[in-house]
Amino acid sequence: MRDFARWSVVTGALLAMYANAWAAAPATRPVQRTKAEVEALIDREGRTPPPWWNSVQLDYPKTLDLTWKPTKEWNNQRNVGQYIWDIIDPNPGKWKEGVKLVHHVLAINKDNPDGIQKSIEALSRLYFELLQDYPRAAFWGRKYGRDPVRLAVCYWKMGNKQMAVAEITGMQDYTRNGEIIKLWASMGELQKALDLVQGVVDYGRPDVAYLAAGDAYRLFGRYDDAIKCYEKVLPLTRGGPDFKLSLERARASIQAIKVFDALDLSRIPDGAYRASSVAFTGPLEVEVTIKAGRISGVRVTKHTEKQFYSSITDTTGQIIAKQGVKGIDATSGATITSEAIINASAKALASGMK
Repeated sequence: MRDFARWSVVTGALLAMYANAWAAAPATRPVQRTKAEVEALIDREGRTPPPWWNSVQLDYPKTLDLTWKPTKEWNNQRNVGQYIWDIIDPNPGKWKEGVKLVHHVLAINKDNPDGIQKSIEALSRLYFELLQDYPRAAFWGRKYGRDPVRLAVCYWKMGNKQMAVAEITGMQDYTRNGEIIKLWASMGELQKALDLVQGVVDYGRPDVAYLAAGDAYRLFGRYDDAIKCYEKVLPLTRGGPDFKLSLERARASIQAIKVFDALDLSRIPDGAYRASSVAFTGPLEVEVTIKAGRISGVRVTKHTEKQFYSSITDTTGQIIAKQGVKGIDATSGATITSEAIINASAKALASGMK
């Protein structure tokens, strides 16, 4: 606790010193909170140590430059950001260690405004994408002040739809993978999600638009409409930065959805079934275990993803909880990896049906 107390004191001082600068800068949720409850939760959690704090040691290469200075070439033993990207993000066993490191870096940079800002953004992202600690992600996200979509997801996950809606109302979706469309759909607002699709097409990313629309329809169980959207991707000749991947994703999603309605767990013998689907960096393989007519386990057995964040545990957990692949909400920040897990699981289950 002494270690965190030192961090807390330094953090409190930094919050006071830079307060003015920072200021400038479908399913029912299981927990519903008022705005006042969310505000209290963010303040309480953001200013106290995570439960795991004392069990995690501060450990990092002594060659790291903790001032966030850029390097001329990629060096994950010198540059903090590159160390987080290469070493922390792909290794779940190091996620908490990485968060503790960034808190330390924040304290080290108490006289460096640029270092403070980068540390704050990193804390918001790591708490959000890796640990799914939404109160602390929101606490630091507010200090960062440049990612309203992430903040909206935090509010939604904490149980207040109105706060989430206030963040993204009026926004067009210029995100890489249609994250705003996804969020509207996740909050049960299919039409508002679809209203953004044409804007993404006009922005020059029709593949992203139709994939996001297909995902929205799929979340609502409108599989014929989802397939029609995915099919619009196939004849395209241009799109966003991941265009070739978009074509593969569309084909994989069509293939997976065609088995959705036919899946019947009672017709699948006990055993482990494997299948693969296309993820961001290559094929992703899952193993789905059936026992007594129920999904007893879902495990990602092979993948080459580097930035999968919490999708592997989150998505597999949802499939087990829902006992199927319908209505699974792709993990925010790792939509493509999450989608691959859903599609591969559907194919694995279909392969075992008799």
